[in-house]
Amino acid sequence: MKMILKDGREMLMSDYSLKLLKYYIPSVSIEHQSSEVDGSDGAIFTSTRFSGRTITAKFMYKAFDYHDFKLFIADINMLFARKEYFYIIFDAEPGKRWKVRLANSYQPNELLRKVGELEIQFICENIYAESVPTTLDLKEWDIDKWAWGMGLDWDEDLAYSFNSNHFTIKNYGNVAVDPRQNELTITLKGIFNNSVTITNNTTGDVYQFNGALSSSDELKISSIRSFKNGTSVFKQTNKKLLSLAAGDNSFSISGGTVHSIVFNFRFLYM
Repeated sequence: MKMILKDGREMLMSDYSLKLLKYYIPSVSIEHQSSEVDGSDGAIFTSTRFSGRTITAKFMYKAFDYHDFKLFIADINMLFARKEYFYIIFDAEPGKRWKVRLANSYQPNELLRKVGELEIQFICENIYAESVPTTLDLKEWDIDKWAWGMGLDWDEDLAYSFNSNHFTIKNYGNVAVDPRQNELTITLKGIFNNSVTITNNTTGDVYQFNGALSSSDELKISSIRSFKNGTSVFKQTNKKLLSLAAGDNSFSISGGTVHSIVFNFRFLYM
């Protein structure tokens, strides 16, 4: 297992004399809201949402002597006790990372004089796992970035850059990408005289920019924000967002001619 800190630094558990024995990733918690109707049996469910998820990892540690054990405890406290989020990646699933924070305090269990176990719980800040690379990294098979079970079919075209007004974006994750919560950047270049309309025909999402684009302009939709050549143009949009369903997403663009459009995001997994 390894950790990736907020600043990008990587921390290997083996460098801290920790060996991962096992880990548990539970299903998401489910919260239902319901109401009762007089004269009717049961309840009417009005909404359902997924909520918290806590990952448990069990490690074995070894120390040379008592003094080494005390140094080990100090290093472990410095490693895990962080106020900010970090990512954890398990060796069995090298292409997925979990955005987490330390869930609670922990205490090493000294089984023998120099050997013990340590159980750490991580609370997920994002309840879904996300692919380590983004779609812009889809160039070749890399065992440090992708793994079997992530939904990718390498016999298909994995393009996420197009020069057409009609194309299909493949979301190989099994969770929809919501730009209010997840990374999604769309960069468009082309000639549009008055406005740009981008429609995801699969989800029904329609985004519109009420302005012109010349061949030297760039329109970037970054999560919930919109920029033209680096300047915010959110007020010139219809204030709608583009999301991606799991699987194929059929897009169409109207108002002009597309020279290039690039989608950059991470796949999400339940």
